[in-house]
Amino acid sequence: MTTTETQPAYFTSPKEITMGTVVFDRDADMVAVVREVKGLMVDLERPTGLIWGVAYGRLRPGTAREERQLHALAKLQRARLRGMA
Repeated sequence: MTTTETQPAYFTSPKEITMGTVVFDRDADMVAVVREVKGLMVDLERPTGLIWGVAYGRLRPGTAREERQLHALAKLQRARLRGMA
């Protein structure tokens, strides 16, 4: 038997979003970490260094699976950077 993870609800206010939170951007179709909240806009960052801004209403909290994916991507990026030295 497998369990399915339900999609978390979307944020209803930018006050619900804090720095370091793992979120999913519906527009970019990517999981990222909140870098900064600026009014209604939120700056996001991926482990690869990609940074972009998005309206808070386009975000939802990341699932546990998406958080694991982000950690795996960070680990892969560190390994790639070590190989470039």
